[in-house]
Amino acid sequence: MREIVIASGKGGTGKTFIASNLTYYISQILGRPCTGVDADAEAPDLALALGDYVEIYSREEVYESRKASIDYDKCNLCMMCQSVCRFYAITIEEDRPVIIEEYCEGCGACGLVCPTEAITYRTVRTGYIIYGVTRHGARIVTSDLEVSGRNTGHLVYLAREKAKQVGNVEYIVIDAAPGIGCPVISSIVGANLLIICVEPTPQSFNGCCRLINVADTVKIPYRVIINKYDLNREFTEKIERELGNNVIGRVPYSREIVKSYADLTPLLATSSTLKRDLEQIMSEIVKVSS
Repeated sequence: MREIVIASGKGGTGKTFIASNLTYYISQILGRPCTGVDADAEAPDLALALGDYVEIYSREEVYESRKASIDYDKCNLCMMCQSVCRFYAITIEEDRPVIIEEYCEGCGACGLVCPTEAITYRTVRTGYIIYGVTRHGARIVTSDLEVSGRNTGHLVYLAREKAKQVGNVEYIVIDAAPGIGCPVISSIVGANLLIICVEPTPQSFNGCCRLINVADTVKIPYRVIINKYDLNREFTEKIERELGNNVIGRVPYSREIVKSYADLTPLLATSSTLKRDLEQIMSEIVKVSS
């Protein structure tokens, strides 16, 4: 089993475009057993890029988050809970502390300082792990975080584990969250290959370099795809000079890509003029991951 992670140092660089087409390429063009994992739990859209679910096989609830509650029969209105909350989850209304659940991380600080033990915690739903098949025949596992949920990294871990349990799987393609935060680390650790999507802009390249540092730290090989390369050819050449052979492909800025995305159809399932070049990039990814 090979796990290939598609990541980017910032949002909007075409990460899901590459992940959806790679999933389609492996499963439908190569005919190899492949499952995609949407590890962007806060804004999952990998299934949408592949035509959305036409059948959902399982939808599992995950309960790992905590929310604070105040027993006003015990509360002495000292407001110490508000003074220690670093998430601005406690406000004062009518001279008493009130929990804003959407902000509460369940960290436990308010309960530790409460002199009357008026604060308790209850377990709430963190999110869902959804497994099904999309209109274009792709098997997708989605990690879907509940609004104000926490433990995103563990939700991603559970999605990866689910993908390994759904029958014969030769490849797992993981569409990571943008940046280098907890869910991204959870996506990368233990994978076989990291593909970094970068745009020819300083911000995107800085994010790419941070991801390279993560890959080096956890000792995972990486390759880079420059998306929208023709928006700034000079900066594209700079990226290629600095990263050398780690750059395995360029993708232009194209209306055809925008249209395929709007149609919820991977570009490789269309008659696009870019199809052949994109297939070559996908082929190189599979080759490097082997």
